Amino acid sequence: MPSAGRDRIARSRELWARSTQVIVGGGQGHKRFEYLFEYGMPAFTARAEGARFWDVDGNEYLDYLMGYGPIVLGHAYPRLNEAIIRQLADGTIYTTEHPLVIEAAEKLVEIIPCAEMVWFVVGGSSATAGAIRIARAHTKREKILRCGYHGWLDWCLPGAPGVPACQQELILAFEYGNLEQVRELFRQHGEQVAAVIMEPVIGGGDPFAFVPAVAAVAREHGALFIVDEIKAGMRYGLAGAHPWIGVEPDLATYGKAACNGYPGSFIVGPKAILADKTDLHIAATFHADALSLVALLVTIDEMQRRNGIDYLWRIGGRLMEGINAVLAEHGLQGRLLGQGPMPSPAFPPEEETWRRKWAGKVAERGAYFPSHPWFTSLSHTEADIEATIVMAAEAAEELRAAGVPTQAPAAPT
Repeated sequence: MPSAGRDRIARSRELWARSTQVIVGGGQGHKRFEYLFEYGMPAFTARAEGARFWDVDGNEYLDYLMGYGPIVLGHAYPRLNEAIIRQLADGTIYTTEHPLVIEAAEKLVEIIPCAEMVWFVVGGSSATAGAIRIARAHTKREKILRCGYHGWLDWCLPGAPGVPACQQELILAFEYGNLEQVRELFRQHGEQVAAVIMEPVIGGGDPFAFVPAVAAVAREHGALFIVDEIKAGMRYGLAGAHPWIGVEPDLATYGKAACNGYPGSFIVGPKAILADKTDLHIAATFHADALSLVALLVTIDEMQRRNGIDYLWRIGGRLMEGINAVLAEHGLQGRLLGQGPMPSPAFPPEEETWRRKWAGKVAERGAYFPSHPWFTSLSHTEADIEATIVMAAEAAEELRAAGVPTQAPAAPT
């Protein structure tokens, strides 16, 4: 813990003041953490290694966001770094394809059951947008049903500032678990719907009945069923969550953990859908860059060699068990929901202030999990997990001793 009287995030505050003068919002849209200063949490990282990162003030943290999910082996993973350095000597982007693209595609076809062909892109938003374009071209329809987070492009955010109003007519959202809502949307728009795209696991929802049922409704109406595995891929399984659930999509999208911190992403599906789509323009300078291809191959190999999927399930399950026991002991309704590969914090609004203060006290002790679904890596040890549970318990006890209420006072009537 920091010494008494020291502002443990002074440098972060200084950098944030500079950043707001030259960067819109002070940082990337999902990294505008000024509001966390009140709780003693940093806005700038200096370096990261394994399961840890160090902020610009020198504070060390066990990382449970792992760059919002991409880091599955560990930060600065030695074997991956060595492979990247070797590739750098031969270049990163070429005018023609590099043989690595074939090797990577063949490996993906091998490990993903629904994959017969691969389309490489960069970033999760490009993967989901590419899948939508493929679906529209295949079905000759335009409307999309969606559930979950799929990126930042216009189609992902109908009704948001700067997004054309027509997107609200083309993109229709449904709630995870609400099958009747899906059916009603198809009753209203069925012959116009090109595809349903959804995250296979969201929070504490039960995927086993819902996801296959959505796929069946989509196919009944001639729409494609797309699984967005950007978060779950290389975590629930090498192919993501859909094989675990027991459903086969028409298309699936991947990114984040697939390349352990490099920006490569991809779309996979059967030849019946993908083979004749050569007239679609889904291409950009950095698609299938050599560094991402190297990272993809090393990541897959390490996950297979180290039995990484089972390890993530085990340590994530223990983390959920321990943290939820701490919360229950202190009378909180908040819990980590979902499954070990991606625990999702869920707190009622009246406990949100307590949650932030608690996360701040945990950060002082050396573990970082402000919000968002949590992610672990092969670099997190079982000892790290146990230490984090102890930190969480100590932080909760400190708040209780200080008289911090677990719930906000009721609003006046």
